[in-house]
Amino acid sequence: MEPWRRTVYICLFGAFLASTGISQLAPILPIYLHELGMESSKDIAVWSGWAMGITHVVVALSAPFWGKLADRKGRKIILLRAGFGMMICNILIGFVTSPIQLVGVRLLQGLVSGYFSGSITLVATETPEKHTGWALGLLASANLAGALLGPLIGGYLAGIFGIRSTFFITAALLCVSTLMTLFFIHENFTPQPTVEKQGFSELRHKLDSFEQLVIISVSSFIYAVAFMSLQPIITVYVRDIVPPATEHLALLAGLVFSATGFAQMMSSSFLGRLIDRVGPRKVLIIALLYVGLLHIPQAYVTNVWQLGLLRFLLGLGLGGLLPALNTYISSHTPKQYSGQVFSYNQSMQFFGYFLGSIGGASLMAWFGFTFLFWATGILFMLNALWVFLRIRS
Repeated sequence: MEPWRRTVYICLFGAFLASTGISQLAPILPIYLHELGMESSKDIAVWSGWAMGITHVVVALSAPFWGKLADRKGRKIILLRAGFGMMICNILIGFVTSPIQLVGVRLLQGLVSGYFSGSITLVATETPEKHTGWALGLLASANLAGALLGPLIGGYLAGIFGIRSTFFITAALLCVSTLMTLFFIHENFTPQPTVEKQGFSELRHKLDSFEQLVIISVSSFIYAVAFMSLQPIITVYVRDIVPPATEHLALLAGLVFSATGFAQMMSSSFLGRLIDRVGPRKVLIIALLYVGLLHIPQAYVTNVWQLGLLRFLLGLGLGGLLPALNTYISSHTPKQYSGQVFSYNQSMQFFGYFLGSIGGASLMAWFGFTFLFWATGILFMLNALWVFLRIRS
């Protein structure tokens, strides 16, 4: 097997486990907080929000630091740091005895996380350019699969082995992934310990495509805001469109939620290959328009199956966005600065996830779901127009 392919497949495995390690906490967190001594549902909800949200915020703040370090010391060492750090954090979560300790470890988890972003940089720089879209598409699918299956895996393992044991099992798998990274990934990029740290103003003079890369990073932010504005409140929308006293509401909402993610997984690899053939700009513009248009009819569905179908079709388009964005960055960034540029892009994305989850719920509360679907769709379409007008290649 060619070394770059081996690197891709190992990064796929590691990205899946890292994403699983972060997301597995979601379904068992309230139960775990109860085991830690919390009785009030209100307190459990508040601490759950802090425990889940703090990780994303810290990832967004710390990503630029790790990106600069990757450009000076190499990308493989960033993967090793992330894998080992995630392993330690999962072990620590299994030993916490209070909610504040849990939030503290989740904060640390956000600080040391970054296997996926490190993998994007490593895969983008090690993969031949004609295969970059395919490789990044697969990587996005693996990360998404971990996010989707993590809650299911976490709930299943907790039911069989107990909640604390779940974190130890995940830690063991992360250890395997880290060892595979250590022994089987070979990095051709030569670390440059003396490379100058670049801020935005310095990068403006170093990067010929600086303005276009800023547009791409803002597009990543818009993608994350729009995506997360609806994800946390889909269950509320499902409850509004099903008949009163419908049984298995949670299951129906889960199916609608998962339809988008599974469609993304299905389309990412195919659209990644398409990106390699026609270029990331065309795929990005078409995907943004397609996703924008697909949001609008969701405001007028009359049953959950219509919504599920539209969310599935939506996911087919979403599967091309991140691979197109990342491929554009890879093809327009000198390798000595790719770690920094990718990390800035990831920071924008994670801030978008955080703000989208808050803003979407607020817009829905003020103006209703119809306005939210229209606003989200128009935002994607305006983004497509912006990319069309300002990015030429």
